[in-house]
Amino acid sequence: MRKLFFLFPLIFLACSKTTPTKENLTALKWHTEIYKNIQVKNLDAADNDLISLEAEHPTSIYIKTDLLALFLAHLKNEEYDLSEFYLKQYEKRFASLKDIEWIEYQKVKLHFLKYQNPYTDQKAILDLIKECNNYISSYPNSKYKFEVATILAKADLTKRYLNDKIYKLYKKLNKPKAAKFYKTKIPKNSKPPVVPWYKKLFYW
Repeated sequence: MRKLFFLFPLIFLACSKTTPTKENLTALKWHTEIYKNIQVKNLDAADNDLISLEAEHPTSIYIKTDLLALFLAHLKNEEYDLSEFYLKQYEKRFASLKDIEWIEYQKVKLHFLKYQNPYTDQKAILDLIKECNNYISSYPNSKYKFEVATILAKADLTKRYLNDKIYKLYKKLNKPKAAKFYKTKIPKNSKPPVVPWYKKLFYW
């Protein structure tokens, strides 16, 4: 499991594997090392290089762009927790007011991509729906609102299929009052969320 960072930039969890020692490099050199490791998909090394850049050059102009680079690299690698970590660090330390709309859109997208258990995590899908509605309400003129609306539609459909599963479960358990609460209308010609066959073993 890839390491997670909790305090930035002063405290990090130690690496689980040894790497060649690099120290006392210029800020530009560390910046170059980060991008070199991103290009070869060695994200552990890139993460460590940013730690070193922070430690040796805490006011470097490269930190801002490197945070975004690592956000995108981890996103592409489907490491959503680390990706969100770097995005939040960028927001906390460098974002201007005009960046917030884009950052909040990226959070919505991250949480949508991260949601991979359509029939088990009810809270996550409800939180995603709330997040989408809040975004559309807060940024009605955003150029990302149509993408967020698409995510919202998919999330709502997932919720409906989840509710239908719960409804059928309560029917089997002969609990009509509980079943009635979850009864929902599934849109015609819609398709249920795709679940790998090995995951279906753990569903109802």
